[in-house]
Amino acid sequence: MTDLSILQPTVLRGVLERFTAPEKLELLNRVPQTPWPFPTAEWEVIRGSRNIARPNVPNSEAHIVPRLGRSKESASFVYLREKKVFEPTTLHWIRKFAETTSDLAKTQAESAITREIGDLNTRFDNFAEWMLWSALGGNLKLDFPDVQADIDYKYLASHKVTPGTSWATATPAQITADIQAWKRLIRRDGRVEATEAYTTEKTLSYIYNSFAGAGSAPASLLSDRMKDEYFRSGTLPGFMGLNWKINEAVYDVAGASYTSSPTAPGQEQMFLPDNRIIIGNFTENRPIELLIGPSADDDAPENFTGKFAKTWKQEDPSARQYLLEWNLIPIITRPEQFVVANSIAP
Repeated sequence: MTDLSILQPTVLRGVLERFTAPEKLELLNRVPQTPWPFPTAEWEVIRGSRNIARPNVPNSEAHIVPRLGRSKESASFVYLREKKVFEPTTLHWIRKFAETTSDLAKTQAESAITREIGDLNTRFDNFAEWMLWSALGGNLKLDFPDVQADIDYKYLASHKVTPGTSWATATPAQITADIQAWKRLIRRDGRVEATEAYTTEKTLSYIYNSFAGAGSAPASLLSDRMKDEYFRSGTLPGFMGLNWKINEAVYDVAGASYTSSPTAPGQEQMFLPDNRIIIGNFTENRPIELLIGPSADDDAPENFTGKFAKTWKQEDPSARQYLLEWNLIPIITRPEQFVVANSIAP
């Protein structure tokens, strides 16, 4: 019997490499993915210095300057390993091709297998996106039946803020004062300019409604282009010198797969919750990465990092199974480049 080439390990890996994360998974699409061949993830949290140099005199030994403030962090990779049994329709076309080697059977079988692979791959991508948003919030808490962990990304307390007045009722002056203070924190501690802010449509509406309803002077801070863009796409480009981005992407929590993490089973959840803003500089100094660890499967090539897939035929009961595995963890090396504002509106 002839077997499909797509079931061969090298071809399977090639299929995985061709998949791209959906556009709605914004962080997974933009955050660098770094291969890490070691069993434990390690990274340095770097904090700069605001000290000034000390004068010296000619022909004397130079002053020794300490290195930038650093702390070395480590954590185990988060290990994803899931499998599924191919559906009867998929198995039908695999058997049909094995019996006839017809082009139609091959096309149908490959399409059916690719759909099954894509389904598991999407689950993994959604989990990676959830981890990245959690890391940007300052903590990644894993509370699953098989894994419990809490990773602290070393945000300063001053970079986890709550406005004095809820933005649902705040005046334009209060909102601008909050944003100015957060930008100043990033400029002072992170030594970079804040350039972007992520939030949800609901949270951003507090800004627009506050300014639009406050009279001509405050409202003039919103240009006609900003107003047009707000009604067209829900964003406020350039407001307070930031590129405001709306994230409304959601994920579903399978009832049988989780306990209390990320939340109660069977509910639709947002990657970025309402009433939260993440402001900062996401590009300079490569402040956030997704480390990709080595495969733990015996069938994977030596020192292989990345998503690993394999299929096999189960004899009793007769079935074809597909498995996907991924070792990964987000890291933040420059936490002072971000501010996370929670509870914008109680």
